[in-house]
Formats: sequence, structure tokens, C-alpha cells
Amino acid sequence: MGNMELPGLSVGEIIKALDGVCNSRVDDAGSTKPLLECVTSGVLRGAVVMIGCDGSEVRDTGEYVALMKKLIANDIVLLAIGYPVKVAQEAGLLNPEAKDMCGAGLKRVCELAQIPPVLPLGGLENIGNVVTVAQALSADSGVAVSALPVVGCDAAGVSAQAVELGNTFVGLGVDTFIGMMPCEGSLEEAAAASGLKDGAEAKHTVSCDLNELCDAIIADIEKKRDAIAI
Repeated sequence: MGNMELPGLSVGEIIKALDGVCNSRVDDAGSTKPLLECVTSGVLRGAVVMIGCDGSEVRDTGEYVALMKKLIANDIVLLAIGYPVKVAQEAGLLNPEAKDMCGAGLKRVCELAQIPPVLPLGGLENIGNVVTVAQALSADSGVAVSALPVVGCDAAGVSAQAVELGNTFVGLGVDTFIGMMPCEGSLEEAAAASGLKDGAEAKHTVSCDLNELCDAIIADIEKKRDAIAI
């Protein structure tokens, strides 16, 4: 990825864009409530924060793009930071036209808010924006971060920086899904050896198969929706 500057939206820009899906009679403009209404109504099923580090090119890009496309086809919006921004950009998923790859709900949100299904948050230095969004969603909904249908994902394999970020997400109460590279021995042993640690309210799920990982992400989001009855 080198020193290429990645495109990125600020938290304020994302919230402003989401005002485009507001029902002005019930929604509060300038807050995360329009997004929450999309999620609680089922128009959006949830969100995945995709992170990745320099050097992640070891993962086949085609597998990575297939994961992203399957998620947006299931009405799951993606927030990308770091390497996934580059992958999404090269696959055309940062373009408004990518709405045609989405499920009907996410496609409608993309049309109303004039956003792509993958929202770029720039490089890894912007990881704090995810915390800001998660805390705002929790405050506006009255639902704990750990109960929101939001998960983290590093599909490109485990590096020291990815472990640090994954553990940060789990510490926030966000289930995190890791696309491990093939290894000797069990995946659980490899994950433990890498330094990945489950938290009190969230855990890591690891798989070498990104399609399998995607199914686990969707199942986790639906489980969280059922738990809070939305």
C-alpha cells in the first residue's frame, strides 16, 4: 500500500450523509438516529468495520472482494479502514454505482444518502473514528455497544498491528472476525499464539475460508438483532 493516501470520510461527513435518509418528522438530523432507524426497521441488517494493515496483500484480493460483495448483498453496510479501503477502491465499491450490487435495503439507503455501500474512513490512524461512531450509536439507541449488530473484521490475515486492533475491538465489546492464513495445527492454537484475546463481552472468530467467515459474520449480526428484538 506504500504511502498512498487513502480516501476517508470523517464521522461528521458520514452523519451528514445519513441525514439524506431522514424522515424529518421523526428523525434527529445531525445524529446517528437515521442510521439506527434503518437498522431497527431491518432495511439495514447491521454494519461491519473492516480493518487491515500494510502488507496484507498476502490474502488473495479476489477472496477479499467476494467477502465484501456478499456482505453488501445481505444489506450490511461496510466501514473500511486501512488496506480494505484500497481493496474496495480497486473493486469499484467506493463508487455510488456499487449500490447495484447491494440487497434492496442497502441499495435504497445508498440512493437516498448518495453514498457507496463501503464507506472509507482512511488509514489506520483514523481507528478512533470507529470508537466515536460506536459510542454515538450506543448513546442514541440506549443499547450497549456489545449488543449492537456491529462487528469487526480483518480478512487479510494476522499481523502484530491487526492483533492490537482486533483486541481493541473486542475490548469495546465488538465481536471480531479474523481471516487467518493457512497454518499448521489448529486455528484456535494459531489465534492464541498470535496474541488474540477474547473479552468479557465479545470474542474472536477465526477461519481460513473467507466465505465461511462471511457466513459467521452474518449469523452473528442476526443473533444480535434477535437478542434486542429488532
